[in-house]
Amino acid sequence: MRPLILGAMLVLGACSVPRLEELLSERSVQAEVSFNFRAGCITVLARDKEAPDKSSITRFDVLARAPSQRRIDTEILRGADWGRTLEIISTAHEQSCTGPVVASDTRTVTLGGEGVQTVAFTLSAVDADDDGFVLTAGGGTDCADNDATITQRRFYRDGDGDGYGAGAAVLGCAVPAQHVALAGDCDDTTTERAPGRSELCDGIDNDCAGGVDNGLQLSDFYLDADRDGVGAGTVVRACSAPQHHVVSSNDCDDTDAARRPGLSETCDDKDNDCDGSADEGLSVSTYYRDVDDDGFGRTSDSRQKCNQPDGYAASGGDCDDGVSAVNPGAQETCNDIDDNCAGGVDEGFNKTWHRDADGDNFGVQAAPVLGCTRPAGYVAPTATFDCNDDASAVSPGVTELCNDVDDNCVGGVDEPFTSGATRKGATCGAPCTGVYVCNLAQSATTCNAPAATNYYTDADGDGDGAITATAQVVCPSQPVPLNTAPRNTDCNDTDRHNKGNGTEVCDQRDNDCNSTADDGTVCMGAGWRELTDTAVTGRDWNTVAINKDSTTGYPVWIAGAGGALARRSSASGTFTSFDGACGTTAWNAAWVHSDGSVFLAGSGGRVAQHDGTTCTQSRPLTDASNATGIIGFEGSGTLLYVVNESGQLHSWTSGSAPVLVDDNSTIYRDVHGVDGTRLLIGGQEDVGNRSPRIETYTGGADTSNMTVPGSPQTSIRSVWMVSSALAYAVGEGNNVVVWQGGTGWSAVTPPAVVAFTGVCAPDRSSVYVTDAVGVIRRFTGPPSNQWLTLHTASPAGELRDIALVTPASIWAVGPGGRVIHFPELP
Repeated sequence: MRPLILGAMLVLGACSVPRLEELLSERSVQAEVSFNFRAGCITVLARDKEAPDKSSITRFDVLARAPSQRRIDTEILRGADWGRTLEIISTAHEQSCTGPVVASDTRTVTLGGEGVQTVAFTLSAVDADDDGFVLTAGGGTDCADNDATITQRRFYRDGDGDGYGAGAAVLGCAVPAQHVALAGDCDDTTTERAPGRSELCDGIDNDCAGGVDNGLQLSDFYLDADRDGVGAGTVVRACSAPQHHVVSSNDCDDTDAARRPGLSETCDDKDNDCDGSADEGLSVSTYYRDVDDDGFGRTSDSRQKCNQPDGYAASGGDCDDGVSAVNPGAQETCNDIDDNCAGGVDEGFNKTWHRDADGDNFGVQAAPVLGCTRPAGYVAPTATFDCNDDASAVSPGVTELCNDVDDNCVGGVDEPFTSGATRKGATCGAPCTGVYVCNLAQSATTCNAPAATNYYTDADGDGDGAITATAQVVCPSQPVPLNTAPRNTDCNDTDRHNKGNGTEVCDQRDNDCNSTADDGTVCMGAGWRELTDTAVTGRDWNTVAINKDSTTGYPVWIAGAGGALARRSSASGTFTSFDGACGTTAWNAAWVHSDGSVFLAGSGGRVAQHDGTTCTQSRPLTDASNATGIIGFEGSGTLLYVVNESGQLHSWTSGSAPVLVDDNSTIYRDVHGVDGTRLLIGGQEDVGNRSPRIETYTGGADTSNMTVPGSPQTSIRSVWMVSSALAYAVGEGNNVVVWQGGTGWSAVTPPAVVAFTGVCAPDRSSVYVTDAVGVIRRFTGPPSNQWLTLHTASPAGELRDIALVTPASIWAVGPGGRVIHFPELP
């Protein structure tokens, strides 16, 4: 026997046996449960008749028991704080403890008197074929109780009415409309494709055998692109000739109808007959390339042709085919050109000139030019030549300067500045070192040591270091220390929303570090307000979601019980009601796409999308239990993840049905992630101590359990990932926990003894939470770890969700028409 409830422990001293029996008769009862069929699970629930919330349950897996063993006995111990009258309910389930209830029996017993009382239960159900499944009329799922091989039948959607279906099987006892028992249709949109059909020569897999035109006589065909009757290229196997295809394949140029086998060769530079040669067999002459069209071409560039090509001449020998005045028949003139192509330049007219590019009347000795007259920029030879013809300040006889240049052309550089303590290149400076270099006036040397820069610790990464930070002196040649900034005017270096040069915004923070939060007119009288829009009041709101890709967060969507749904599109607008647009589902969670549409998850395992005009793609999850959390990611498409109270994780691509990813023995309450690489799922164990539970999903078929502190019989209600290595979660029993990488979570000291309901954290210093009595708080994170109370609902009442993009726009919702926004004008 196994005890159903562990009551208060009794400390027994030297007492008599009758007193022990008397105590047992007041504290326990024996339950005997008999059942006449192959039940999957027997449960025995005991509870205080006057206080039913004081209860406990024991489950027995009994499917494998033989007929002679179809009975269980168990001892029930009354809790120390229970009354004496107990209500005991025994229930039989089909197949497992989560299967349909097929039989139940209830007894009431009052403890006391002599001996332990025995309560007998008899559970009966019809299972004629003894297969462990009860007929549907009896609450089970068996469609044929005279055949142990049949429980529920499979049917397939037959959209084209050809007798064959496709897609996922639908389980049931009766054939649904437009469904059949035969699967295997490879295209359920047309009756021309189905198993058993004859294959036709039409480029379609008619018989669904996995091949196109299989079994038919195929021939080789080739594309005839130029329509000259001869094809080329890749062979095409087909049962009939495709358009513009022929059986021949030896065309040497299928883009030119003037080229194919069998044509006569003509003088057109083409291989007309496709024998590999152009213009073969025709009479040819030699022609020379004549670019300048002066009647003479280059001897090195000639062609043998049957006719004179354009741009060619019958005579060669041109020495400059880019100038028509230069050719073997021209007259030589004094122009620095070999006009007649005789191999000389200006024969009888030569003269030497030296280049003077900088105009200082001194030319360079190298590379003189010959010409009949002095070219511009040249001078006659001088006794001493220029050593730098690119600078007019450099020439023989000038004063030497400190400039790394041989100014006077004597063969040295900066001679007066290369000796002594301040000589060029000598070390100088502190703390950053340099060397002596020429000054700007080029009249002396100066030290070029760079100035040092002070850097300060910047813990929050906002570009401004803490006011109290100690300077780190850094020279330009040294690397800048990590997590530092060249300023130290930040009054709160743990909050990236505050810094010395910040811009004040309405967010309840001292953004510009002037010791005053929201100073000036940044809030314009706005503050925490509870909205009274017509579309808001009178509804029980469960969730709020904002557009994370918008700097303002708009549009904002809220959803709740009975199909309640509303949207606000701008800060100056009001909420528009879409109540009932997606049915009467109690919506528990929402996520907003960058295009402004909202995805919803709610009761009965239903999900939907509303784009502000219509509600579409509403379909159930694989389990009808309540969907409680949703998160989405955008990339090449939109991928969403949905969790429900049955411990199931689904993936959902917009436009398709949700797909079950993993199924666990957990009650899921929320899911969140910063990208598709990791999800965090919060909830509660559904067995044992029913303690808080957080699981992580990084792909594949399974989630992984994480260690999380918390009291038994409590649940994680909300989880939020700040980054890939930081997350916060909150729940019942004043539980606040933080994850900083790894597989475990750590407790955060809570601000109050209360059930926390929602959390969102755009950064590590902005952790916002809601609770069951309507208080909104912010946790500043380390190192200060402060809790700041921002708003208390009036009258007090539960808040169920909170959302924001930045601290400058915060939303929270709850039942009773409670919608709270900061900042909101009166």
